[in-house]
Amino acid sequence: MPTPRLSNFKRTNDDETNTNHTHTMIRRSLHSILLLLPAITIPLVHSQPPPGKTTEPLGTVLHQILDTNMDSEVTLDEVKSQISMLELLFDQSADMDEAGRQNKKYMSSKEMLSGLKTAVPTLFDLLDSDSNKKLTKKELAFVTKFEKSLKKDGGMRDLLREIFSALDVDGDDKLSVDELFDASKSDDIIADITVRFHKLFPLRDNATELESFVKKTIESLGGKESLDIESVRKGMKWIDDDEDGYISRKEVGIYYNIAGKQFMDVSKSIKVMGPMMAMFNNMGGAGGNAGRAEGFKMDL
Repeated sequence: MPTPRLSNFKRTNDDETNTNHTHTMIRRSLHSILLLLPAITIPLVHSQPPPGKTTEPLGTVLHQILDTNMDSEVTLDEVKSQISMLELLFDQSADMDEAGRQNKKYMSSKEMLSGLKTAVPTLFDLLDSDSNKKLTKKELAFVTKFEKSLKKDGGMRDLLREIFSALDVDGDDKLSVDELFDASKSDDIIADITVRFHKLFPLRDNATELESFVKKTIESLGGKESLDIESVRKGMKWIDDDEDGYISRKEVGIYYNIAGKQFMDVSKSIKVMGPMMAMFNNMGGAGGNAGRAEGFKMDL
């Protein structure tokens, strides 16, 4: 058996050294990008676009960010990957003002994104109107419509008022455990709420096709697929501030204002930093193949 030549060993060792060096440089580059992006984008969270320059609609920007392989369609895996990236970006973001720090119900942007990550499969299916497991720019445009619905006279305030009234069977302006539980089992109430939801967000050809989503949303109050009285009681505690066993219109209004304002703030940041993230997608960067808003106030 011939003895291997020393030059072969040297070439092999040189190749391994070069490969390791390349991998080290790639890791350092990605690490630098992850450190750089928060430094650049955190100041933008509370900034306005340059004078004379307007941002793209939220749905359009999300399509740019999420479509990492640039095939004009967004898959569930792409969404999960990019939300993980956004979590990293907001990890160091000081996005809570003093009032937020004192409000135990205030969620940081990262916490909001973490909750969104859990709901992604359901929301993806909701937006996927043709059920082909991919989202187009047209389907993501409903995210823009949702954002607009939160603004004054956008429709969301009226929708929540109507839903509250539909659930408040005895008309005492507060929701009891029994009312929420009965609503989750009532085909009539679910159908009524679905028609109202479909009117504002026509995500399907007809309201009936959205009934399963509405039912799942009501059932989520209990934190599990099959509701019982006790799970509803526990599930409503997060919004029952005065702990009287009921959810009042005022409590719903308070939480709507908090969540709505936070959504608008996060939306604003994403629209400002979106082109930058899309640029890294085009470069095959970490988000690519590696998988203050205007005034917000509402009273119910």
